Amino acid sequence: MKDIITLFLLIFISYNFGYSQLNTIDSFEIKLSEIPTEYISHDKLECRSIQSNLLYESPEMYSFILGNVIEKRFQTFEYEATKGSILYFEFDKEAEKGKGFIESLLWGATESNEAHPEIVITKGNVLIVLSFPYQSEIGITLSEILNDKLKDL
Repeated sequence: MKDIITLFLLIFISYNFGYSQLNTIDSFEIKLSEIPTEYISHDKLECRSIQSNLLYESPEMYSFILGNVIEKRFQTFEYEATKGSILYFEFDKEAEKGKGFIESLLWGATESNEAHPEIVITKGNVLIVLSFPYQSEIGITLSEILNDKLKDL
């Protein structure tokens, strides 16, 4: 009986450890090998709106809805003089619960638009915001790359 309990606990721990590893920024962050060679990577945050910039700089302002930030990162890319950033946030609770709030905060409407072009993606406790010009080729391409990654997780 003791062996069965030990086996059950090992399976439970390994399952939970494996699940938690899937919900980290490392699982979603785009590698340079995954993007077209014409894309240039930059180290400076390039958000398209003040709302997405404020979200990145001060996510703790929204902790009552999103939870506490475990980690945050950004990636900035440029293609044919069009720049933007991908914002990655890992929270201590499910990000999907705050997705509607974040979309309203960023867009000021029910969907993205030219003034507020951000795309919001959630998976587990990770929130991703793509902040590129509205319907730009680079924004669409990077969004497709991220969505393909989500299918694999």
